[in-house]
Amino acid sequence: MKEIPGRDWFIIHCKPKQEFDARKHLQTLGVEVYLPLYAKKVRVNRMRVERVAPLFSGYLFSRFDLRESYQKVRYTRGVKAVLGRNERLWTLADEKVQDIRSRESGGLVVLRPRQVQFRPGDRIRIDEGDFEGWEGIFREELPDRERAMILLTNVQFSSTLILPKEYLVAQR
Repeated sequence: MKEIPGRDWFIIHCKPKQEFDARKHLQTLGVEVYLPLYAKKVRVNRMRVERVAPLFSGYLFSRFDLRESYQKVRYTRGVKAVLGRNERLWTLADEKVQDIRSRESGGLVVLRPRQVQFRPGDRIRIDEGDFEGWEGIFREELPDRERAMILLTNVQFSSTLILPKEYLVAQR
C-alpha cells in the first residue's frame, strides 16, 4: 500500500459497527485507508473506561484508482457505500486528512476539551474540521460528552450532524 500525497480521499460509509472490518478488508485490496480513532469514555459495570472508537462513527477515508478499484471497494465486506452520486463521488482534501493526523498521539486523535457549555437551541458555528464555517443549532450532547448533535442551518435541506464538541463555538 503506497501513500500518494496530494490526492483527495474518498469517503467510505461503513455498515453499522463495521469500520474496523472494512478497514482490514480494504487494506487487503491494497488501497490506502485512514480510519481516525479516538479514546472514547464508556461505562462498564458503573465504571468509566476508555475504548478506542472511530472519530467519525460509520465512516473512513480511502484513496484508490477509481477505474481500477471502485467496484472492489464498493463491494468490500463492511462497506455500505462510497459517498456521492453517479459520476460525482465526494472527496476530502488531503490537507484535511493530514490535519486530523497531525492531532494524533499514539495513533489516537487527541480531542481538545472546550469550557463552553451549550444548551439546546443555542446558535453555533463550527470552527474546526471538514465543516468549518458552517452554522447550526445545538440539539444535544451525546452520552460520551465529547460529541454533539447539531441541526445545520446553512444548507438547502434539513440535516443533523454529529461531530466533536471541540469543533463548536457559540454564535453571539
